Amino acid sequence: MVAGPWEWGTGFMLSNFGWKAIIGILIANTLYFFAFRSELRDLQKEFSIRLLKEEIAQVHVPRDLVEREWKEATEFVEAREHASEQIEEGVRQFVDEVQKRASAKLIPELEAKGLDPELIREALGRRFDEVALYRLRQQMPSLLPVDQQPEFHDPDWDKREDLVPAWITVTHLGFMAWTIVNSHHAAFFILGFLFFLGFAKVTEEYQNEIKLQPAMLVGFFLASLVIHGGVQGWWIAPVLQSLNAVQLMLGATVLTAFNDNAAITLLATLVPGFTDELKYAVVAGAVTGGGLTVIANAPNPAGQSILKGHFGNAVSPAGLVKAALVPTIICWLCFALL
Repeated sequence: MVAGPWEWGTGFMLSNFGWKAIIGILIANTLYFFAFRSELRDLQKEFSIRLLKEEIAQVHVPRDLVEREWKEATEFVEAREHASEQIEEGVRQFVDEVQKRASAKLIPELEAKGLDPELIREALGRRFDEVALYRLRQQMPSLLPVDQQPEFHDPDWDKREDLVPAWITVTHLGFMAWTIVNSHHAAFFILGFLFFLGFAKVTEEYQNEIKLQPAMLVGFFLASLVIHGGVQGWWIAPVLQSLNAVQLMLGATVLTAFNDNAAITLLATLVPGFTDELKYAVVAGAVTGGGLTVIANAPNPAGQSILKGHFGNAVSPAGLVKAALVPTIICWLCFALL
């Protein structure tokens, strides 16, 4: 629900928008349920498989058992087949061949500059040792000594099986409470945020990856909205004053598909003499059009980052509009007619 720009209370928002939104959501979901029954059955099958896999992982085949068996199997294979040594030797031979080809061209060029041939060969040898180490660390890190192996970052860490300690969760809740209490006190807010980053770094073995970019982009957007929005009244006021309630609601819905709905409602506050009917039309349109875009609210980019892995690692704006068009029309009619 969008925060109203005209100092409306929670009760007013619920009585004028909440129940209508619920009716629209129920109608749209019922319609989509019957339209996508076969897809929902497929999802139910996939969900059942995932639940069974999680039960197997937690009860029958936990990670420590897999790690233990894997280690024993690796030692057995290496002891019998010397697989690691053979692979490493193959990599070294390949690097040596590349070094010979490059040296045949580079050594004469460098010697022509008056450099010592012995120093040239030594420098080239060290350079190609760095290349070999880089490739091994990138593609076959297990072949390297333990002290040279790169740190492993599990890409599925957010799906981990081991439980996060309770004190980590409690600390996170404490940081959330601190942020809410001090949201209007910049010094304390930033202080808590910096302490949180330090805490997350110290306890990173229990933390998911912190993605600051989406949050920072939303923050810059909202900051620019506050800074620049107040000086847009010279053009937005005449435009909005020329529209009736239906046109205003429709315009707010369409504009929300290309803008943050907070921007729409903020710009509407710059128009003097708005009646309650026109105020309702602006907020109703902004709420209705929120499903057409991923920037309608600050939490939307966070939702996109969570769901994008299920949509080819990106959420298509055109696909989002297509999928949300029918529910948007239903909710628009609920707000306009009820």
